[in-house]
Amino acid sequence: MAELTLTLSQHTKDINCCAFAPNSRILASGSSDKTVRLWDISEGKELDDSPLQGHSYHVCACAFSPFGTLLATASTDCTVWLWDAKTNQKITTFEGHRGAVRACVFSPDSLLLASGSADETVCLWSTKTKKLVRRIEGFESSVMTCSFTPDNLYILAGGSNGEINLWEIQSGVCKAFDREANDMGVNTCCFSPTFGSAVPCNTDTSGSSPHFLLATGGGDNLVKLWNIFTGSAYSDKCHIGYRSTLAAHEALVWQCNFSSNGKLLASCSGDKTVIIWDPIKATALHRVFAHSRYVTCCAFSPDGKYLASGSNDRTVKVWTLKLSDTSSGLIDGGNMVQSLTKNESFLPQATEQKAPVKKMTSWTVDEVCNWLSNLNLEQYCACFRENEIDGTELFNITAEILANDLCIGPVGHRNKILRNVKDVKRKEIEDSIPDEFLCPITRELMTDPVIAADGHSYERDAIQSWILSGKLTSPMANTPMKHSNLIPNNTLKSVISRYFSTENVSA
Repeated sequence: MAELTLTLSQHTKDINCCAFAPNSRILASGSSDKTVRLWDISEGKELDDSPLQGHSYHVCACAFSPFGTLLATASTDCTVWLWDAKTNQKITTFEGHRGAVRACVFSPDSLLLASGSADETVCLWSTKTKKLVRRIEGFESSVMTCSFTPDNLYILAGGSNGEINLWEIQSGVCKAFDREANDMGVNTCCFSPTFGSAVPCNTDTSGSSPHFLLATGGGDNLVKLWNIFTGSAYSDKCHIGYRSTLAAHEALVWQCNFSSNGKLLASCSGDKTVIIWDPIKATALHRVFAHSRYVTCCAFSPDGKYLASGSNDRTVKVWTLKLSDTSSGLIDGGNMVQSLTKNESFLPQATEQKAPVKKMTSWTVDEVCNWLSNLNLEQYCACFRENEIDGTELFNITAEILANDLCIGPVGHRNKILRNVKDVKRKEIEDSIPDEFLCPITRELMTDPVIAADGHSYERDAIQSWILSGKLTSPMANTPMKHSNLIPNNTLKSVISRYFSTENVSA
């Protein structure tokens, strides 16, 4: 069973990634607001050093090193930043990609950091020398995800064209591939930390091929499990073998992750849910109706107590897991939760029971006064009550009404009320802004939209920076840009302006 423990809502844009530190106490989350926030789960609060800032575009991926000393963050600004996980200070910036960096992951021994990019490469960086060790090329699409084998000898990467490739780290040679791993692109991949040759106590000396369990997820709404066989003392041949398909999501799968003991696998999806699976039996154990929009990331805490999820609803949620000591399943009141069958009604569900947020125009006088108190302006509550200022009146309030009718003297207090009224209005609109109003690069509202050579619309400053930085491909399609001309999209600009003027909030 998964029980909601924390809702973290300080990010101002979509959540794209989350990761637990090895101590299971600290959680990192990365967002399209260009920041990484750090949370103390045990106390339910943000760290004093948070947020970590510096990326110029949205943060796509984050990862702690297995030893817990480093934090890596990757961004569409084409860089990977390395942070000291103890002091939360930046150590260095890895620059070498020419496209958005979608993935970053540490090797199990913490000596290497891999980054995957829209420039169709994987870069391997030394965490000791802070230098590029190897650039792996040969992909035919954007690299969306990558993961090291548990023995540190290979790295597997998945691309937007649906293929997975297994590369030997020492030689940089592709040893195996599957061209049709996930239709519509591979968004995520991860290795079980305990299956087969990954078992820490494995003492096999027979010379047989090492054997690992891989999970992938993608645009076909599926999680797939694979047997990965790597080189042995008798043969350097590697093989990727299909194992099973986990089908229960109703939209594309954004991420999947194994628990530290390998007994559970979590996947999150555009269907707004997280599903917890038994990866060995290939059955679903529990579905969490986690968020109001796409769930873009999920992660188990290393101690197995928590599951974190992040979403386009701009929240990170932490769920407490009740685990069985004697099986790989979840328990509910001492009984095993039923696995998914063809009748999905048997799949148990966890949903945050939360009342919908009321629009300002629906606020009562009491709710308006509570709002004033939260602004430390409770001294005006009596006046608001006497004049029956409810949400509708507050929505249309002006500086003149505040000064003349409600007799609020200090200019600063009047401005504070007006400013916060406007903020509430904007927040209400932002929660339902059509996606086409957001720049694909920054995920921010466009104020000067232009059409680029790829036919997509972008914020002028964002696409100009993209082109001037030397990137030659489309941020959306990853195809070559034939020219750098930008055409003002006046139609879209007008539509955005009308949308906000209708809502009585300036864009």
